[in-house]
Amino acid sequence: MRLGEMSAMSIRHTIQLLVFTTTLGALPLVARAEHPVDVERLSAEGDHFRALEVYERLPDRRLARDAHVAAAKSAWALGLSRKAADLFDAVLRTDEIDVDERARITFSRGIIEYQEERYQEAALFAEKAANLLPEKSPLRGRALLLWGQSLFRVKAYSTAEEKLWRALAEAAASDRPEVAMSLGLVQVKLGKLAEAERTLKTIPTDNIYAAEAVRQLAAISMQTDQHDRARFWLDKGKADYGDFFLDSWSEYGQVRSALKDGDLPRARQVVEQAQKRLPPSDSWLIVMQALLEQAEWKERGEIRKD
Repeated sequence: MRLGEMSAMSIRHTIQLLVFTTTLGALPLVARAEHPVDVERLSAEGDHFRALEVYERLPDRRLARDAHVAAAKSAWALGLSRKAADLFDAVLRTDEIDVDERARITFSRGIIEYQEERYQEAALFAEKAANLLPEKSPLRGRALLLWGQSLFRVKAYSTAEEKLWRALAEAAASDRPEVAMSLGLVQVKLGKLAEAERTLKTIPTDNIYAAEAVRQLAAISMQTDQHDRARFWLDKGKADYGDFFLDSWSEYGQVRSALKDGDLPRARQVVEQAQKRLPPSDSWLIVMQALLEQAEWKERGEIRKD
């Protein structure tokens, strides 16, 4: 058939074929050889954006469970929480995973909900993950921790405490400081200050939760009028975790402790330093100034009596 005799449809098909083959030849070799395993490899290597690119280009029939999971992890790493949740949910709807993997993915879903501040949903996923694991294990300990933390956020303190005690019994050694921190905060909310103090003191001084634990111990000491202990914890916090004790609350604690000890000059010094650094509207600065003024009026009254 000569060109002049070709139908319009035949000409269109010929052009489409030429365009397709030309485009294919211009594509990089990796784009033509993409495979679900590439998603897993790229995700494991931390190349999360490319992992998702490859995942989106693969036809559904070629997507294995592991590729779904890898893509979900990459989406999560990129901050695409909803995308990650949808991908994890797709895996959970299949029957291709064993109980341990189902528990891990369910736990991951709970963390996503917690990070998105949907604490009721996070508690439900954490409960499901914990119940999928019949035996004690570090993973079940993590699920119980998430369950307790989520319940704490919705102010279900008594139930949260029970979950966190269970978590402490099952958690890996590396997770115990976080469990102890969470448990101590719950015990403070329940008014169990002596128990909270004991719990918080179990956190190693070199742990990332140590600064917050010292801060809570100082607050407990102030609340229970143990002024020497309050001063000890505040001084320790300032010396060992300085960046965590630069706020006005810490200075308020120092002023209060100094005044309880009758050390008016020290209280004045702390307030003077705070006034140089803090805005006049700072609530803790206002309280400090009021305490100092009250103490000074009291001192002047006692001097006049003498």
